[in-house]
Amino acid sequence: MMNRREALKRVAFIMGGTVIGSSLFLEGCKRKATKDVAALFEAETTDYLGELAEAILPKTSTPGAKEAGVGAFIPVMIRDCYDEKDQKAFVEGLIGVEDRAKKEFKKGFLELTPEEKLQFVNNYDKEAKEYQGNKKEEDANHFFTMLKQLTLTGFFTSEVGMKQALRYVKIPGKFDGNYPYKKGDKAWAI
Repeated sequence: MMNRREALKRVAFIMGGTVIGSSLFLEGCKRKATKDVAALFEAETTDYLGELAEAILPKTSTPGAKEAGVGAFIPVMIRDCYDEKDQKAFVEGLIGVEDRAKKEFKKGFLELTPEEKLQFVNNYDKEAKEYQGNKKEEDANHFFTMLKQLTLTGFFTSEVGMKQALRYVKIPGKFDGNYPYKKGDKAWAI
């Protein structure tokens, strides 16, 4: 069974950098949630988070983020592992998604076509990267950066992500540093 530290390292490697709140993942999640974070656990909100996560990691030949249960994973991580300023930034960012979708596409996020959702998350991602590159240490992280990282973490540490998107061997054999790799092979999940 993979431990939390190893899973986090793999997700950080996949994402090409560090994961927000990673020290808390490794130390054990101990943060107290703000009262606003409790609303993230409502069924309607977890479903909505699942839809947002699905726009980031949609179903293809493998299941998407929604099928992996990422919508229910995100509130737990926000509540347990993020500091108050990041919790607040996440809640405020989530509230702003509908307004942003209406401003950019003249309709709510759930009404967007798959192509529009892709454009929406790409625009958000570009903005988030710029923000993260210019933010000061005391600033909260960008909502979309947290959402994207939690989507990838939730997906690739889920059973669906490990067994269907990655190559999974319940009991792996010996280490073979010269194992042949073919272009397009999935990464290993152990």
